[in-house]
This record gives sequence, structure tokens and C-alpha cells, in this order.
Amino acid sequence: MTEQTYEQTQNDHDEVTYCAVHPDRETGLRCNRCGRYMCAQCAVQTPVGYRCRECVREVDNKFFTGTLADSVVAFAVAAAVAAVGGFLLIQLRITGILLLMIFAAIPAGGALAQGIFRAVGKRRGRYTAQIAAAGVLIGAAGVTFLTGGFRSIGLWVFAGIVAALVYGRFRLN
Repeated sequence: MTEQTYEQTQNDHDEVTYCAVHPDRETGLRCNRCGRYMCAQCAVQTPVGYRCRECVREVDNKFFTGTLADSVVAFAVAAAVAAVGGFLLIQLRITGILLLMIFAAIPAGGALAQGIFRAVGKRRGRYTAQIAAAGVLIGAAGVTFLTGGFRSIGLWVFAGIVAALVYGRFRLN
């Protein structure tokens, strides 16, 4: 190695670099995709090395094909089915049987999640999971408000489990 190359290498190592997002943090870590400097908090470990959050988000965006209309459909289907289901549960007066509500919520949540997924054409957006789960909870809240079933802990347990299953379905696929 020549003396000039050695000095240049030493100068490169002596140079202080800072995170692109947090300019007060020194770092030597670079994104393996764009080359941006990043601190340990900004780094995301991927199977191919560390990447910055912006590059990871760009890759993730390729998988989110849902539109605003899909979000509206997901919310509407979730709220409507939850409202009708909650109304039926209150009218049948079985919401007091908590164990039954827990066991009934699991297949109901799975079926509702699959129905919503098909209603939106098997597409999902970045926030479809949260929107669909909110639809379930708002639909259940609406029916309890209209029927006066606020004391029905079974309905809230049922709605919570169904919302969690709907959320999970959209987060996993």
C-alpha cells in the first residue's frame, strides 16, 4: 500500500459521521441499500443486512395494494356485521354467559376477517387492520348504545376478541 493511500484510508476512518435522521448522534453505520448514515435506533435489521427505515418502508409499500375505497369497505362491513351480531346476541340474552361468548367469538372473528378480506378483493393497505378492528368495536358500541346493553360484559369480550382476530388476519397476510 502506498503512503498516500494509507493516509487517505486513515483520514476516512478519522472522519466523524452523523445519523441522517438524528444529526446529534455519531455513527459509522450505513444503509446497505442507499448508503445513508444511520444510528442504532434508525437501523432495521433485514435478512440482507441493516437498512434505514425509509428503504424498508419503500419495500413494504410494494405489498400494500389497498385503496381508500378498500378501507371504507372494510370499515363498513366490519361495523355492520358487528352491529347485527351484537344486536342478535343481546336479543337472545346470551351475553351473560361469558364462557360461551369467548368460544363463540373465535370462529365468528375468523369468519368476519375472511369475509372482510374477500370484500376488499384480497387487498390490504397499510392501515386496513386498524380500520377493520375499529369498525368491529364501533359497530358493537353502536348497538349497545341503541339497545341499552352497556352492562353486557359478554358483548364487549366478544367484540374485543373478534376485533383482535380481524386485526391479526390483516397483519399476518
